[in-house]
Amino acid sequence: MNVFDEKREATRLLDGLENGGMAADDASSIARDLDPVLIHVIVKFLRETYPASDPAATSVLERVVKMNSTWAGLVAKCRQGEEDPISEWFESEYAFRDFRGRGVEMIALIVEKIDS
Repeated sequence: MNVFDEKREATRLLDGLENGGMAADDASSIARDLDPVLIHVIVKFLRETYPASDPAATSVLERVVKMNSTWAGLVAKCRQGEEDPISEWFESEYAFRDFRGRGVEMIALIVEKIDS
């Protein structure tokens, strides 16, 4: 997948999981094709920016669980992404919560780093 497509699809996935505009099967299909770092970042972003005290947390995290239930390989791909040096770099330099409402910027930053 080229950089433009990866950025577009990662943004679609994040938006679909965060705002509910995507079926679990569609989310899984997109996730299968994305770089493991992007999958890890998206899932961790949602977990950290939607703590249990947030009223939106239940529906957002339910969508992540549904995506996982339609594709058993999601957890393995997340772990692979977590171990990547790009994930380690991002987490040492940035806080996920700082990107709430700015998911497009976060995805662009990660995709640029993957591409370099």
